[in-house]
Amino acid sequence: MTTDATISEDAWPCSVCGEPAAPDARSDCYRCGEYFHLRLTTTATGPDCGDVWIDDEVMALQFACQNCLMEQAGEMAPNDAEPPAPEPQEPPEQPRAQRAARGATARDLARRRR
Repeated sequence: MTTDATISEDAWPCSVCGEPAAPDARSDCYRCGEYFHLRLTTTATGPDCGDVWIDDEVMALQFACQNCLMEQAGEMAPNDAEPPAPEPQEPPEQPRAQRAARGATARDLARRRR
């Protein structure tokens, strides 16, 4: 959790998108404890960087940021995404393709198989 004394209470950053999150448009995640944007009414506008639901076991509202929800679902959060993997290289040529590249005809290849 960010504890920088220079950040005012009105401009605390969202843990998902990093933009300032006003007190009337944010919540704190039950898993990581960080603030995130949350539209608290159906008429509210602005970003929504998490979710809220009723937990049947504890009979209470649960608030979670998108990072924790993605982690729980087994996906990578956008902040934690790894760089893209290098493009796959072409597989090595197969023996038949190598023979064809050297000038063997299809008929020759078929005869050698028998």
